[in-house]
Amino acid sequence: MLYIGKEMQDRMNILGLTAAEVAEKAFMEKETIDTIIQNKIALEEIDEFDMSLICSILHCKPEYFADANMKEKDLLMASMNRGLDNKISMEVKARIQDFMTDFAFIKDILLEMGEVYS
Repeated sequence: MLYIGKEMQDRMNILGLTAAEVAEKAFMEKETIDTIIQNKIALEEIDEFDMSLICSILHCKPEYFADANMKEKDLLMASMNRGLDNKISMEVKARIQDFMTDFAFIKDILLEMGEVYS
């Protein structure tokens, strides 16, 4: 069983989010978020839809918590300790990462449809 409490708390800290804020944005109970953070529930036991909402708020994919390679490719993690960061700069970096993910998704769809753009 894989427990993600520390990684989730670290991600929340990077983004300046509290458990209450994540819970509110994910339409979940704060106690549920606390349960995950306290490693009382394993990743495999978290509802897939709930995890997708949490990941959306934390600007990552569920694989981020299980795959070290995903963490290495993460823009927020890669940019840590490079100048002064605050909640606003981390939010901007998170949005840039979201844009890059969305762009890659759209590009893949276009390639599948035979549309090639460079």
